[in-house]
Amino acid sequence: MKAVQQVLQGADLESDTFFELCKIDLNAVSPGTTRIITPKEVYKNILTLDEQDQARLEYVAIRIVDLACEVGQQVMSDLSHNFTSNPYDNALRLLAANESDFRKAEEIRYVEYHRHHGRMWDGYYLPTPVPLDKDVDLTDFVQKLRDQFNNDKLVIRRQKRQRHSDHQGLVTVLQFIIYREGLPVSFEVLDEEGKDVVLKTIHPAREYAVTYEPETGVIELYAEQVAIRNLLKKAFCESVLEQEDSPEKLKLRQINLEIFRQRPDFEDSFDLKHGVMEVTVKNIDIQTLPGRGGAILKATSRKFFDKDVYQTIEDLGINLLNPNRLHIRGVTLAFLCEAVGSLPKETITVKLRAPNGCSLRDLSQRERYLNHDLLVQMGVLLEDKDDEATSV
Repeated sequence: MKAVQQVLQGADLESDTFFELCKIDLNAVSPGTTRIITPKEVYKNILTLDEQDQARLEYVAIRIVDLACEVGQQVMSDLSHNFTSNPYDNALRLLAANESDFRKAEEIRYVEYHRHHGRMWDGYYLPTPVPLDKDVDLTDFVQKLRDQFNNDKLVIRRQKRQRHSDHQGLVTVLQFIIYREGLPVSFEVLDEEGKDVVLKTIHPAREYAVTYEPETGVIELYAEQVAIRNLLKKAFCESVLEQEDSPEKLKLRQINLEIFRQRPDFEDSFDLKHGVMEVTVKNIDIQTLPGRGGAILKATSRKFFDKDVYQTIEDLGINLLNPNRLHIRGVTLAFLCEAVGSLPKETITVKLRAPNGCSLRDLSQRERYLNHDLLVQMGVLLEDKDDEATSV
């Protein structure tokens, strides 16, 4: 129960909310009050509960942990649900206060967490955006999905919200979350009387998403399988947007890792906006060609900005200059930021992966600046200047 341990370690144990949400008597896990024993002791007592109570705790804890992450906390902040500086307490309080609002935050987090990342996202755009409102009739869209999935059990939740855009400032986003009944899963369980083994079958729900920006014409699709994303695209464009022609594919910006074959000089790229003062190359992931294995070269200094990875490279006598011998697969950068106005002193770590992987998620003013300005000025992110509006 890893999630339970995370919540116990992260949440304010003076609050009994976690256990109240799971309908568990506090005295069962902590004699008197949680204030007088450690999270480790509370967890030991949790392990003495029956499996059903433990399962409830783990289910709630997973939801709390997901919304307590950086993306989840930004979503809660945008929705004006951040009450304290403790992300676990924020998630717990929201779940206890309003499960419906918590679910909305979870659905936005699902979209923003996977946006531009991993294998669950595809993006397209309409050359001529089509106006659309949140309350658009989805009857035909729902029927097409039911026909394709050969299943009548399907739920769509919709939201209208705003999102930061590098080209448009704040843009309106129409978000459609689709839940469908998944394939059956069977397993053996004891019957209610506990006298025999019976077969139980369930149909776990599958979650997909479609978002649309009426101002820009951008359509984004979220599902684990490419075939499902293509199905969603076709159904949404034909039934909701009433477009017969397929939308254009969004172009992903290319990552230029070749500049890291030797220590780069980024001094002229920095204009010191938003307190971003300097950058250090911390890690370089290399592969020996042709396909003979790889290694991650790391800076060895305990102090984050004392030394970069190139000191390690020099100490090991490694030569990165020959592209036919060594391939650079990824680079980790650390940006030192001073406190400016309401922005705190912090270090922002950016992980880059060829050909177009970037860990930045536009969560803050600084992240948006790094993602759409500074990394471009540094020559790390390559943008097509003739087609900026259709690249992400």
